Amino acid sequence: MTDQMRRVVVDGLGRRLALSLCASLCAALVSGPALAQSVAGSAELAHVPSNASIVGYADVREVMVSNLWARLRQHAGDDFDGFRVERLGLDLEHDIDTVLAFLAPGATPEQPAGMALLRGRFDMARLEGAAREAGASVSEYAGARIVVIEGDDARELAMAAVEPGLVAVGDLATVQRAVDRQADGSDVTANAEVMALLDRVAAGSHVWAVGRFDDLSALGMLPDGLPIQLPAVNAFAISGRVDSGVSGSLEIEGRDDETGQHLRDLLRGVLAIAQSQVAEHAELQALVDSVELGGSGTTATVSFNLRSETLDLVFAAAAP
Repeated sequence: MTDQMRRVVVDGLGRRLALSLCASLCAALVSGPALAQSVAGSAELAHVPSNASIVGYADVREVMVSNLWARLRQHAGDDFDGFRVERLGLDLEHDIDTVLAFLAPGATPEQPAGMALLRGRFDMARLEGAAREAGASVSEYAGARIVVIEGDDARELAMAAVEPGLVAVGDLATVQRAVDRQADGSDVTANAEVMALLDRVAAGSHVWAVGRFDDLSALGMLPDGLPIQLPAVNAFAISGRVDSGVSGSLEIEGRDDETGQHLRDLLRGVLAIAQSQVAEHAELQALVDSVELGGSGTTATVSFNLRSETLDLVFAAAAP
């Protein structure tokens, strides 16, 4: 693997793709056979457009009662007070149950269409009042009340209750289309590719995200030249689990067996670099040692399992 390829992988994928996909996705889903029904049969999917490139789901309520979250709270202390937004009448730890988020191609790669659907308990009158004080406007659209405010990039950001207990937050055009979609029934469940990817979510997962890799350029999420330098990749599926520790996996699908082999070689090279950098740091060594590589044919996989004792090392190292 060349130095140039390493920089592309680490800087491009590590910083942009991983952060873009995972920042909003921490969650817990029920285990066993019920998972497939929760993923593919989620009522929120009715608000996701059929051309969605990336879809992810988070059961925030479940993760908030996990042992791991309690430990994070203990270590963070007062930093977690930010989860209570008194002005909006929101306590994010207790009022949000689930989050479903998606990205789809927009008018330009610099402005993809994106939206998050939050299910929980909301005081809509209080939310609207706080929004008005901040300069937002409130109007009716197809029977739904939509709060609109100018964003930093001159795009209009919107919030609307698309059904009782379910709030959509995103750019105005995407939120309006979500309201319209309730009537016309054109949603992501008609997209066979995305629905097939949902079948790859590991049973018992506590976090998942799926997407078509070839759409990421249209979303403006890849550095210039990256599609040329990376092997031809079709899709990915991320799964994870949260309890007293954290475990997860990433499956990447290439277009053919040769691409699959290239991807496995690439991941082995990245892991070798990481192993060479952490030998003198016990907590980082434990993190790297938990990583396993696999896959066959067209696929390459990365999995990890951070046990409770491994997280103890990480927390100890991070303590002041």
